[in-house]
Amino acid sequence: MSESSLRELGMDLLEERQFERGLAVFAESVRRRPADHRSRLLAARCLAELGERERAVTAYHACAEGLLKRDYLLSSMTACKLALELAPNERRLKDTLSRIYARASRNAPGRASVPPPLPPDPMFDGKVETDLMELMGEELIARAIEVLSAPDTGGAADPNSRPPLPLFADLERDAFMDLVQRMSWKSVPPGTVISQEGDAGDHLNVIVAGKAEVTRLVDGQRKTLGFLGGGSIFGELSLITGTPPTASVSATVDTEVFEVRREHLNAVARTYPSVPQVLAEFAQQRMARNMMATSPLFQQLPESERAALLGRFTFRALQPRDKALTEGELSPGLFLVLAGELVVQKDDPTGGVVSLGILREGEVAGEISLLTGVPATATVVATRKTATAFIDRTAFGELVKEYPSLKTYLEQLSERRQKMTAEALRPAEIIDADELVIEPDSAGGA
Repeated sequence: MSESSLRELGMDLLEERQFERGLAVFAESVRRRPADHRSRLLAARCLAELGERERAVTAYHACAEGLLKRDYLLSSMTACKLALELAPNERRLKDTLSRIYARASRNAPGRASVPPPLPPDPMFDGKVETDLMELMGEELIARAIEVLSAPDTGGAADPNSRPPLPLFADLERDAFMDLVQRMSWKSVPPGTVISQEGDAGDHLNVIVAGKAEVTRLVDGQRKTLGFLGGGSIFGELSLITGTPPTASVSATVDTEVFEVRREHLNAVARTYPSVPQVLAEFAQQRMARNMMATSPLFQQLPESERAALLGRFTFRALQPRDKALTEGELSPGLFLVLAGELVVQKDDPTGGVVSLGILREGEVAGEISLLTGVPATATVVATRKTATAFIDRTAFGELVKEYPSLKTYLEQLSERRQKMTAEALRPAEIIDADELVIEPDSAGGA
């Protein structure tokens, strides 16, 4: 039976809560292939379920060391975190976490430039005469821990590389250690919604391993926007701005996720005040990259000039029902939606209000008034908490002089929007009374 088949069998046994048999299967998989850290992780869980907490911690630690050696930093953090839930004060686990942090950040200013120390010497030579699946009870546990505590001797990370550890590596080391112990880890099966469009934005997620689909409801139909893999972070913009997520994220395969909630960050920030600023800077950098890559406004410029353009804008947060533009008044400047949404409304000549559309990430508002010099032709209001980038009238005038391609794009956008507004407000055609007269049928009648 192959290692993958063994793991699948072990997963079935886990679901059936047959932890002893599951331990035998996972340990046998590791015996055959020491680099099978997924099985090592699951074997440690079986040990914990069997009440063997100390041995489970040992297995988790060996797993963390092997994953660190291969630069699977998020998965190594998972093994450390699960072990710390069993032994919160275990020094060897905290030492490994510290080296995970150093591995990702050692090339940053002020960080040590030496590679992390190697894992400890092998405790076991790999020679097991008996198939572990034939064992039971204490004999199984004793043999299993020999296998599970033995280090992964294969593979070695490039000592000159700096593997990515987004967000976490930007924190102070002690703040990183604190946050890892507070945040949640969960394994979600395929089809599980990890983050729901429109729900409260009070946490961010980090995909440790697996794959997730990003979708948005468009005209009543769910549209796929893309896919996320291991190392992806989502939800940080909602956490920072308070705006609900504008898309849903669902697991497409078995997926492991770290969940960092607002209360986790607040608790860490009480001791390490730099944490909110680190998160804000991270979110702003992500917003900037997203805007420069996807917003039609930035597509008008060469990629090398987009960062300078975004630097002209300032951040402006709008609360629900705040007005960015008011019909009949001059636009104060150009608004670029970063997160959230703005609804465009216009007074109907017959009374009431006509909704002309919704502006979402990457779209702009205010260009008609800015280009024509006349008051805004519609009111633009936030329907919920919305993060925008803003540039005032004076700076906008300088901007379009410097970048003629932006002016051309905004003029074309302005023209399209004015046509759409006129179409939306055109009264229904009145049918002339003469058109209602039905002529007699010339082929018949008395």
